[in-house]
Amino acid sequence: MLTLVCFACCKSTKKATSEDMPLQNTKWMLISLFQEGIPDKLPAQPFIIFDEESNFSGNLGCNDFMGTYYQHKQKLTLSYTGSTRKLCENMETERAMLKALKSDIDNFSISGPTLILLQGNQEIMRFEASKE
Repeated sequence: MLTLVCFACCKSTKKATSEDMPLQNTKWMLISLFQEGIPDKLPAQPFIIFDEESNFSGNLGCNDFMGTYYQHKQKLTLSYTGSTRKLCENMETERAMLKALKSDIDNFSISGPTLILLQGNQEIMRFEASKE
């Protein structure tokens, strides 16, 4: 009987640590674009949040952006609608992220705290769930 109790404890602990984060209402912090890392020195850490009303928003590193999305199972379509237009010192990451948001992203995968947005099998953007 003691072995059964211990097994149940271990099993529930493992499940809690390997659980995938939900797409919606998670603040996803950008860690790579087109499989390349992003610079450390940006005015802000780029991120994206998907809400339950099919809207997404976030920050490009300086400017805020927004759009709408359609999700069905692992399929995902983004429709970028706009961003603020502040002029910032380092705009390379911002331009690359805008290009990525406007690309034909059509699916995604979530593994634990990692979100990958894909075009076919090609990785476009990789995010980590915020610890905030």
